[in-house]
Amino acid sequence: MSEPNFLDAFGLSVNEVINMQSLAHAQTFSDKGRLARFATAQRTREAGAYIAQQLWECRQILSKVGIYKRVYLIQQEQVTQPTWEQILERIYDEPVATRNGTIWLLFHACLQAERDFSLDVCPAHSREDVLTGRLLEGIKAACTIWAEASSSYLNRIKNTLEISSIDLTVGGGEQETGGDFALILDIKENASSLEDSEPDITTLTGERRGDAFVPLVFQAKRYVGSNADISQKHDTRGYQFNSLRQVNCASNYIFYENDKEHISTPALPMVKPVSACKAIETSRVTGVFSESVDFATYILRAANGFSDIPAARTREDALNMILANTSPSNVSRLTILGNTSDLSAKYRDALRQLQTEIKEGIRQESPQDDLSDDTRLSSFEP
Repeated sequence: MSEPNFLDAFGLSVNEVINMQSLAHAQTFSDKGRLARFATAQRTREAGAYIAQQLWECRQILSKVGIYKRVYLIQQEQVTQPTWEQILERIYDEPVATRNGTIWLLFHACLQAERDFSLDVCPAHSREDVLTGRLLEGIKAACTIWAEASSSYLNRIKNTLEISSIDLTVGGGEQETGGDFALILDIKENASSLEDSEPDITTLTGERRGDAFVPLVFQAKRYVGSNADISQKHDTRGYQFNSLRQVNCASNYIFYENDKEHISTPALPMVKPVSACKAIETSRVTGVFSESVDFATYILRAANGFSDIPAARTREDALNMILANTSPSNVSRLTILGNTSDLSAKYRDALRQLQTEIKEGIRQESPQDDLSDDTRLSSFEP
């Protein structure tokens, strides 16, 4: 197939695919990457299988090539549920597997960042706020690497890979959510290739999602072994767990395996929805590897779209969903991960617009429910 036809059909040139795939082989599918995933998958009998199942459910982001790779994988391996590693190696090894190439890039950047965070950062003892900052710094560094490898593609479609942050000050007071950090996944939809618009493909993947603004809240917890203590309680405001359940967007625990003693091969940072945890009155601990996925898989699910990870219609709505059920406290920072430039400026504008709407009564101000103020905030400031 000639270069122009390949570009028209798949949205990337042959050279762009080669460059991006080469970096995937060097990073995602390196011995270090495989070790980090293997160490995590083997922690419990169900851990790897659950991540594979959650990753397998992501169909809306797939292109025609991705759907074909998925079908071929089932036929060749003669299984209904491939393993975590099989899905990564056989579907997500090429950028043409996704409708939007920047989602593929962000996914692999997160895979690289969580690998390095697990094996290079978590072995040494540290505080939760410092660990969160190091994770976000790692994502920023990985985005730079992947953006350089895909610069031709990103420049042509006028996209970028960006992670930035802003201070949140709404309604005259500084705010903090119930989590250690809030993140909005801001994905601009790119034009679909001709191949991906065929009716037989959209029947399997669904229609294009359009621009997505997905607000997420994470509460960081360190743990050792396979259980994490989630019983943190404020003297007057009650359990932190109950505060997280009141947040109007997807709220999660993010678990870091970290102890005072050196840990040789810590697990990847694991994300568990608060809704998957038993009520704090029933159990003070939760299983780290039960109904949990690694951070990169969670970000991919957020990009794909699921009912338990609701998206907002606008950037203002995304901010409002995060700021719902907050209380005045110390400065909180919002992290934005996306594929458009100047995200910090865009969200500062959105925050000003939200403030104006609240002040003028166009939008009802979020209720100021009690939240724990004993959580630490990330020091990440890109």
